[in-house]
Amino acid sequence: MCIIALITMQVCAEAQAIRAAYKFYYKKDITEKGYYVEPDMMLDYDGRTAAFYSDASYHRDSLSVLAFDNNGNIKDNDAYGQIFNYRTGASSDLVLIDFEKKSFEVNYQEVTAYILGKSDNLEMPQWELHDTTTTSTLGYEVKMTTADYLGRKWSVWYTEEIPVPAGPWLLWGAPGLIVYARDSENIFTFKLLNVDLLDAPTRYDNLKKHYHDRQPHMRYYSYNLKNAENIHNRAKRDTKFNDELSGTHLSDSYVVNKNGEKEMFPSTRSYIPLIAEAYWK
Repeated sequence: MCIIALITMQVCAEAQAIRAAYKFYYKKDITEKGYYVEPDMMLDYDGRTAAFYSDASYHRDSLSVLAFDNNGNIKDNDAYGQIFNYRTGASSDLVLIDFEKKSFEVNYQEVTAYILGKSDNLEMPQWELHDTTTTSTLGYEVKMTTADYLGRKWSVWYTEEIPVPAGPWLLWGAPGLIVYARDSENIFTFKLLNVDLLDAPTRYDNLKKHYHDRQPHMRYYSYNLKNAENIHNRAKRDTKFNDELSGTHLSDSYVVNKNGEKEMFPSTRSYIPLIAEAYWK
């Protein structure tokens, strides 16, 4: 562990800024056979900070700031038209890590509510290194490591060819960039797609500013990490609570079946958080 920590500190001081693209596979219910997919999750890393976010959401949010005024009226038709070049429904979740301050934030957006979970204790997974070595589909030589972290057992493949101690989400501290990660229950999987070196600054500052700006149509909730996770998990599962949190008052939705009868949409839905809820108990 001491060797990994030394490598981490050395790389943090000397790292070239990168942007790594990942596919994120996840389930909302453990019984599901298939996966939902976020195809464009990005990891920006510059040696001091890391950000993990959706590329589509980043562009849509950036264009929305240009396109609309504080009252929601269109002020820039060109920016408004470009919004539709990026997919809807992309994840609004964001992880920001400050390695120098050893702190991080997990940010969520639910309709018109921002939920920020902050921690001043950046815990590194206690990686157990294995001798297993293979070649990834991208051609990198990768090695295996495992860890119990935030309530889940993770198996990770990393490459020392890219000596970056960062990875998707809050998975960091391995002796190289994480190429593939999966939890033991096969609920979550991260798969590296490509890596680019950056000459310009990362998007860390822009992302943090967006979530911390007091936009008049948004509601802001800031908690420690445990409370933020509890609030967010409830909002994901309970649509009525989500509406209350966002300050929206939507009427009950229903469909009409073939017999002409109304069938109400359920007010609850399935959701599994990356940080296992058993971790907090």
